[in-house]
Amino acid sequence: MTRAFFAIPTDLESFYGRIDINGESDVAILPFRLSVRFAAKMTKPTSQLPLIRLSTLGPLIEELLRRGVDPAPMLRSMNLPDTLPISPELFVSPNVMYTAVESISGQPGDPFFGYEAGRRMPLQRWVAVAEAAQKAHTIGGLLSRFIIDVENHSSATTFFLRTEQRRATFGVKRIVEPKVVPAHNDGFYVGFLSRLLEKAMGDGWEPSSVLFEVSDPDAVPGSAAGIRVSAGDRLGPKVKFPTVWLFQRFEPLNDTRTDLSAIAAPRSLIEAVHIALRPHIHDRNLTVDKAAEICGYGKRRLARELKKDGTTIAREVAALRSRQAEKELIESDLRVSDIAEHVGFTDPTVFSRAFKNWTGMSPLEYRRTHNHTKDRE
Repeated sequence: MTRAFFAIPTDLESFYGRIDINGESDVAILPFRLSVRFAAKMTKPTSQLPLIRLSTLGPLIEELLRRGVDPAPMLRSMNLPDTLPISPELFVSPNVMYTAVESISGQPGDPFFGYEAGRRMPLQRWVAVAEAAQKAHTIGGLLSRFIIDVENHSSATTFFLRTEQRRATFGVKRIVEPKVVPAHNDGFYVGFLSRLLEKAMGDGWEPSSVLFEVSDPDAVPGSAAGIRVSAGDRLGPKVKFPTVWLFQRFEPLNDTRTDLSAIAAPRSLIEAVHIALRPHIHDRNLTVDKAAEICGYGKRRLARELKKDGTTIAREVAALRSRQAEKELIESDLRVSDIAEHVGFTDPTVFSRAFKNWTGMSPLEYRRTHNHTKDRE
């Protein structure tokens, strides 16, 4: 559920004008302290597993390739898919994403890699921004709509927009504190948001009026378009700028977005566990401990949460492997030994035994049965 909080008493609203969810307003900046809070919150299921869409890595990977660096070895070392472009259907736990961003950004040895990738990325490339830009015509409207639309891409963060008289603050709050210093994660935000504000403001752009707060100021170059940077914590970057900028109109972005409305972030714990673990089922060392780590939980806590749904970590890993094996047996002519490797088994005999426990049939019996069914259809 998305909630908007506007601290505007009814009598002041009628006297000074209106502020609506799209950022369209006929209100002047009030001559006294006014606090406006706007935040998006994910619909909270019975048990929620914070996840981030893996394709968020796309701009960083493209920047690596542009510099002639192959990202595949690093992705494989983290048990992440190295097929490009990354499928938008894949989600990972927050710390997997934060660590991946820092690892990718460290490859070229450039301390400002995240910032440079953010500055270089086309504004309309971030789907949530492109979606928001189609519905709003002011900076305030754009940021407000972004806060609403971004929930389809991550359940691991909440974004907020606050105004206090002359200064507005836009930022992100991470639900899970990163285990690593998210220097390049924050640098990417600085690069992208500074460019977004610069484009939106046009001739009115005043970089000295902008202050970013990040986990590591050294990840942003001192000459970063004249903006100021200060040290914050690991829970998310913030940017402060003049409140009057919220009413600045801007030209619509070119819309090259992908429709991800049918690929929303998962809402149930089991669905989230499946999405987080699916890229790893080929790993023969996918133990219960490792599966819990990938999901961003301790083993005991994840087991406790899954028990509420009547299942276990091992059972869900087996279910994922079974479904993938069934799919490949029906849709491909791959050998059973190859399919076994794809779902984490080095010994085809052990795989066949496990598959029969899952389905009641051997792999070859399953293939013959379902191929005959397809032929009859």
